[in-house]
Amino acid sequence: MKAFSSDGPLYAYEMAYDDTSVTAYGQIDPSRPEGERIRVTSPARENWSKEFEDNIRDMEAETDGDIWCTSFAEMVPETAELVSSDDAAATYTFVPVPEADADGMEKKMMKKITGIVTLDAEDGAVLDFKMRLPKPYKPAMVAKINVFEMNASCARAPDGRTYVEDFSIEIAGSAMMQSCEENVSRKITKLLGEAG
Repeated sequence: MKAFSSDGPLYAYEMAYDDTSVTAYGQIDPSRPEGERIRVTSPARENWSKEFEDNIRDMEAETDGDIWCTSFAEMVPETAELVSSDDAAATYTFVPVPEADADGMEKKMMKKITGIVTLDAEDGAVLDFKMRLPKPYKPAMVAKINVFEMNASCARAPDGRTYVEDFSIEIAGSAMMQSCEENVSRKITKLLGEAG
């Protein structure tokens, strides 16, 4: 398996965001200084919840222009098993490799997850990436994860690289006898061209 390079220009883009409590739209320019990268066009500022404001602040700090699907390839080990292939694409299943800065709990959980990646047959670009927890997992005595599912589908940028067009994550479980749930989706609705 070869991974397509992520080298190339930064892009500004339009995005739709939904976390079940709010649906928002905006423009993101990763070349701008932190604090000025995200411009929310809807909802109006006075209608932001505290949670949404916190999420925007977190997104600002993480918005570095890495919208590229090739970063998913780093989680695919050489031991990935081919599930299907044709002239257009090849699909593999695997146990994800944890990120270098993952903590011990995250590393243990990764061993329980099933990953599926689809690569372009011609250039190895990531076209689709999924991770899911096949059955509930208890990372600690007082915590349980019932659902973990992450889906990303990729589209081609004008320069040929694939970017994360659609991304969703669903997590449901309990900690300290309190249920917790997260359901977030993001969609890049339009690339606006090179940032800056």
